[in-house]
Amino acid sequence: MKRIAALLIIFAIPCIAQDDVASRVDAIFANQATSSSPGCAVGIARGGKTILERGYGMANLEYDIPITPSTIFEAGSVTKQFTSAAVLLLAQDGKLSLDERVRKYVPELPDSADSITIRQVLTHTSGLRDWGTIVRLAGWRRGTRLITHAHVLDVLSRQRELNFAPGTQWSYSNSGYNLAAIVVERVSGKSFPDFTRERIFTPLGMTHSSWRDDYTRVVKGRATAYDADGKTYSADMDIENIYGNCCLLTTVGDLLRWNENFRTATIGGKAMLEMMQTPATLASGTKIDYGFGLFVGDGEVYHGGATAGWRAFLTRRTKDDLSIALLCNRGDAPTGGIVEKISALFVTPTTQPHNSATPQPSLVGLYRDPKTDAIVRIIEKDNVLRGALRPGGSGPALTFIEPNRYRVARTELRFDNDGLHLINIHKSEALYVKVPDAAPTPAPLGEYAGSYSSDEVGTTWVVSTDAGKLSAKISPVRSYKLDPTYADGFVSDEGDLLRFTRDANGHVNGIDVKADYSPIEGSARVERMHFVRK
Repeated sequence: MKRIAALLIIFAIPCIAQDDVASRVDAIFANQATSSSPGCAVGIARGGKTILERGYGMANLEYDIPITPSTIFEAGSVTKQFTSAAVLLLAQDGKLSLDERVRKYVPELPDSADSITIRQVLTHTSGLRDWGTIVRLAGWRRGTRLITHAHVLDVLSRQRELNFAPGTQWSYSNSGYNLAAIVVERVSGKSFPDFTRERIFTPLGMTHSSWRDDYTRVVKGRATAYDADGKTYSADMDIENIYGNCCLLTTVGDLLRWNENFRTATIGGKAMLEMMQTPATLASGTKIDYGFGLFVGDGEVYHGGATAGWRAFLTRRTKDDLSIALLCNRGDAPTGGIVEKISALFVTPTTQPHNSATPQPSLVGLYRDPKTDAIVRIIEKDNVLRGALRPGGSGPALTFIEPNRYRVARTELRFDNDGLHLINIHKSEALYVKVPDAAPTPAPLGEYAGSYSSDEVGTTWVVSTDAGKLSAKISPVRSYKLDPTYADGFVSDEGDLLRFTRDANGHVNGIDVKADYSPIEGSARVERMHFVRK
């Protein structure tokens, strides 16, 4: 504790009293610093020096083990930057080229993936469908059964289509990062855990970092992950033996050491590390906000993570030379918001525009892109316009720019007489047409009842009606409720979009599915998955 206190005095930021840093951070975690709930560990560094490392809450509720700075958590998709670094090190060694086709090293991929390059899988511009979403469409949500890379390759080998032509759009896909780890193993001749330990972890002194390559392996000091259910908690641990897309086991101290490497270039060198932090460019020439395993914002390089009951966030505020590592073992931890509160202790927060204008009721309604079946529903809630899927749902608030123009994160929404123009840096501008809500009566719903199969997913859905409602049974343990949107269009309780297709005679003959759909971005992790009526 004396050493921590000394660090606080030496590296305290002028805007905070020297003895006040720890107490202000403690206040942010006050609701987690209990002996009856899981919590988080946090690490903060500035100018290459650690300011604070603390733990809050319990690592294990059954044995009353508290979280400490040395507690090991799973970092979710924060992992992706390490996978990118491993591939880039091999490129630096001359063992591969980023513009080589992935099928050169992973021939199990289908013909639809023939033109995808290594660069595109690392920047999420490959168009690959997300294998985890496909598995869920088969009725097995991730974490409900054992998955290995052999399963991942089997799923991807069955895909006849991509979400989009490689290089033309951005869409987050775990599939690419599992492939990247496989490429590292096949090119290096070593296991991915061995390669990263030798080339990254050991040189940087990341002695507490490893991979969940075997979910049954005993990991000393690892916390148990939990999900909240009211005031009670249930364990939510992974039972997958996969890595690359996720599954780094680490501590906040080790993550700070990794962030420090972007200053010192101990491994990789300056050119490689700058490449990781450079936004990729689409075929159209548009720059996106993602590099190699990292989101790149204005003065910030970061990534969040979520796997099972784990939550994580790692950021570098480059203008302020500030690093924050946050690891949590509770699925309800709002990691992004917590990091913002911590950052505000050290730097002046960026002023965000306020929704000061009165909402325009005429904009409320359902909008559909007739080319892609993407939809966005504009609702008014709490006197603010929001983008949602359902009339009674919720969604992000639309920030007013000027009449008929709004913004949400990286998306601009512009309304005119034609409809809604959705402009997102990750894809081409799309025009959504305002459409009426469908309200089918029980009799018309009956024409959708039947069995629908997809060999790409490897399952059959049984659609049926009950009490005037439509549902799809997907497996012995899973079924989806389907709520009507536009004519022949439905949204599932999982947030997937379904459109029943018809033949030349107007008879229902299949279903097109957009899964893990984001209405504000107008994109999905799986596009156009087709089920044929049997």
